[in-house]
Amino acid sequence: MGSLLGNLAVMSQSDTPTPEVHILEAETGRAEMRRAAFLKAAREVFLEFGYDAANMAEIVRRAGGSLSTLYAQFGGKRGLFEAMIDSRVGVLTEQMHIELAAHAPLREGLRRIGEAFLTRQLDPESVDVLRLMIAQAKKFPEMAQTWSTRAPEAVRKALATYLEDRAIAGEVKIANAEQAASVFFDLLRSRLQFRALLMPGNHASDQEIRDAVDRAVKVFMGGIESLA
Repeated sequence: MGSLLGNLAVMSQSDTPTPEVHILEAETGRAEMRRAAFLKAAREVFLEFGYDAANMAEIVRRAGGSLSTLYAQFGGKRGLFEAMIDSRVGVLTEQMHIELAAHAPLREGLRRIGEAFLTRQLDPESVDVLRLMIAQAKKFPEMAQTWSTRAPEAVRKALATYLEDRAIAGEVKIANAEQAASVFFDLLRSRLQFRALLMPGNHASDQEIRDAVDRAVKVFMGGIESLA
């Protein structure tokens, strides 16, 4: 009995986080908060001044922290820009990962994916980021290429993975999932996104977004197998 109690005491002690663990967790949390603050400030500065004129010291001034921490986390302006893109991709693909994990039926899954994607694409910051890419592409073609590779391609691959899952389930016949994903996104965003780009302050209503998604899903479901 004494031996058993002794073993339980040892187990209890081993399960208790050490002070070093608490310190590490606190430091990790602070690092994540600092990273998020840097990314938020970077979006503001890039959008306000453009990529070329964006100043790392101004980003630090708005976010807090130090230049050394900023460079340690991102390596420089390009690394910070790429991290900003990746954070947007994570937001845009979140619903796609949810539907994939749930193996959601195609029509319902596409409707939820479409509404989440279009809503986020049409928020003022996303529209401003797209304007920035268009405005800076000629002067900084490598930046435009980075955007194309890390954003549209990543989002397209995320939807393609969900479409492949639905094809394996026998819901749809798709020969090229990435091509099919491109078709769906083109159906979704062209009119409302074009309007948002040309008419600052013109915001699509929730009903307009739902209607656009419903049309896109109907056309996609009715014709995508013809590409097989």
